[in-house]
Amino acid sequence: MRIQVSILRNIKATLRTIFHVALFFGISFGIYRGFFSYTLTYDYSLNTRSDIANQGDGEIHVAAVWLDSDRAFMDGVNLAVKEVNEQGLVLKLDDKKVKAKLVIHEYDDTTDDSAQDSRLSIAEDHKIVAVVGHSSSASAIPASITYEYNGILFISTAATADLLTEHNFIYTFSIIPTEEFFVGKLIKFSKERNWNKLLLVFSRNLYGLNLYQRFSAQVEPPLEIVAARSFFVEQSDYKGMIYDLMNKDFDAVVMAAAEEHAAKMIEQLREMGVNKPIIGGDGLDILKIWDWSNQTANQTYVASIFSGKNEFNEKFKSTYGVEGSYSAYQGYEAIRVLADAIQKTGSSNPIQVASTLKYGYAQGYGGYFFDKNGLASNKEIYIKQIVDGRFVLVE
Repeated sequence: MRIQVSILRNIKATLRTIFHVALFFGISFGIYRGFFSYTLTYDYSLNTRSDIANQGDGEIHVAAVWLDSDRAFMDGVNLAVKEVNEQGLVLKLDDKKVKAKLVIHEYDDTTDDSAQDSRLSIAEDHKIVAVVGHSSSASAIPASITYEYNGILFISTAATADLLTEHNFIYTFSIIPTEEFFVGKLIKFSKERNWNKLLLVFSRNLYGLNLYQRFSAQVEPPLEIVAARSFFVEQSDYKGMIYDLMNKDFDAVVMAAAEEHAAKMIEQLREMGVNKPIIGGDGLDILKIWDWSNQTANQTYVASIFSGKNEFNEKFKSTYGVEGSYSAYQGYEAIRVLADAIQKTGSSNPIQVASTLKYGYAQGYGGYFFDKNGLASNKEIYIKQIVDGRFVLVE
């Protein structure tokens, strides 16, 4: 009997121990799972990034996202970083001042997959407080959502789609006007030259469709679109479509397509005997159009925010030995705007810098003024013409 009682006591003690151990591990696992789940939330990412920025260790980490094939953008970024770091940035932490410098992390957005990988990698790196770049609206728009929820300041340099800034995001800014402004400039230019009958050719992708819709909405008498045709960028032969359009009476061709896709269409238009002027937006603002079109892109007119006649171009040529470009200029400008806003804020905390850009940047770098949606719509737009492989400023 005593043995049975002893055994029962031992069993109860063992069960009690097991219970306490299980309880301990259960609570520990619950805490761990809760913490792990929290670390995957946007709040955790946003707060951690803010906390790291407020520590002020002297380094301000910035991501630059662009096409690997276009080094001009990064050359512009690096030129601006060199200038900023030589001049010095001063952060105000509590009652002390801390000298800081910009540190750049390069990412690629050549393909949809690389663009997605880049934005997710940036979100996971809580040291990064800001992003500049993204080479297209298709890349920038989904990225802006990721950055918004993870508390990362984003300065877009190439996205012209209205959708990027129409959501009134806190962290998203753009230093390039939307398509509305580029189309307005092209319409004004066409009117001045009496190119009243317009043939509109557009690619079936985000850039082409947006530009086509915007042009169709804004065109007004005496201008008219006599015909509009779309093409798939995966195709290589457009001559059948061009042949059908050659029967139309038109004064100029509106090219709502970008880069190599536009160049292929330009080449085939010229091969088919269409020698009328071609006008287009920032998607044509790259001199590679000349080579991509097999040197047939004369009489192509481009609406651009980069005139080529400014102080930046002189600096760029002095540093790299070549003329600056649209992408190089935008990379440079984005860094200078970001650095100026950080200096004015006295902090690299994204939410504080965003507040400065949106509400306290009237006297900021380069005369930029951001509206309530984060768009710098006050940037001047020029017209350039491609002449024998170089851009010539027209107006």
